[in-house]
Amino acid sequence: MLKDLCFEIIQTCPNKCKFCSSNSSKDKTTIITIEDFKKTVMYFITHGGIGEISISGGEPFLHPDLFEMIKFCKDNGIRTVIFTSGIKRTPAIPEKTIEYIKNKCKKDLEEIEEHEPWNERLKRNVKAYYKRMINPGEFTSLTRQELEKIKELGVDKIVFDWQALDENIDNELMGRKALNTYLIDSLVRASIVGLNVDVHFIPMKPNYRQFPDIIECLEISKVKNISILNFVPQGRGLENKQDLMLNETELREFSEILKKEKEKYSGNIRIGIPLNGKMSHLCTAGTEKLDIKYDGTILPCPAFKEMTVEKMEKYGIKLHSIYEDLEKVVLHEGKRKLPLCKQVYGFNGELTESEEIEF
Repeated sequence: MLKDLCFEIIQTCPNKCKFCSSNSSKDKTTIITIEDFKKTVMYFITHGGIGEISISGGEPFLHPDLFEMIKFCKDNGIRTVIFTSGIKRTPAIPEKTIEYIKNKCKKDLEEIEEHEPWNERLKRNVKAYYKRMINPGEFTSLTRQELEKIKELGVDKIVFDWQALDENIDNELMGRKALNTYLIDSLVRASIVGLNVDVHFIPMKPNYRQFPDIIECLEISKVKNISILNFVPQGRGLENKQDLMLNETELREFSEILKKEKEKYSGNIRIGIPLNGKMSHLCTAGTEKLDIKYDGTILPCPAFKEMTVEKMEKYGIKLHSIYEDLEKVVLHEGKRKLPLCKQVYGFNGELTESEEIEF
């Protein structure tokens, strides 16, 4: 059985994160169609079944068929998790609405001209107000209706990527400008509508001291889960490795921060496998776990996105595609003594087992 299927349905994203393993951005256009999504999911359903599917991107809420994908998964009894930045494109405003706004602006300006013709400041403010209504910006937050819809469809969990409360740090890491408030709006709404909410935080050089601020916000928002993951040098993360990866001193400092926040936070803080230093966890890459990239490439695990052909051959990893040879994908049996990702990547400054840092 395929217990864990990670499916990147789109490469488009409102962000351009320095650590993005998929090199996503708003200029990328590669997408998995609903037909190919259903075909692929059904293949694995009929070849042993799927326990859980993680739908990500890019930003999945930019995919026009996201709701249909969720429904298809839930109708087939698959536990479904959505990974999101909490930001989507602003819907196009209907022409009738634009015309109404323009007429309302004109009427208000006429009233000002009649009663306060000298008040140029008020006129400018009114014009600016209505201009923002017609041109609200390219991106916005997830609506309550959208979040209620995915709850109605049966989404088991929604995971938000939150790296900093400070706007400058957020802008630096996420490659965006003034969009952090949309993420927070979406997160709070998801909690209010009763979705099972989780947050993923990756401690890196610019943001590891932001963790207490995020924990405080989660406490206020009644979000009871946060997962601490390790920075993995893939995609743009590989390009920015020196600026992002914590050194041993910084990692130990974050360890102390984490211990203090564990005592304060009423929710659950989960330490992800790459960060917890364990070399003995059960690696299911290619046995019970697969990752499908936005271009249709099938990998044993998301950790292998940056592997060279030479390394693929060394570890006996064969690449397949949902478009070319889906039928050749076979889950292997057996267990690994050591996780492949630990053998391939030197996580956290080449930490070895003897150099583990306890949290």
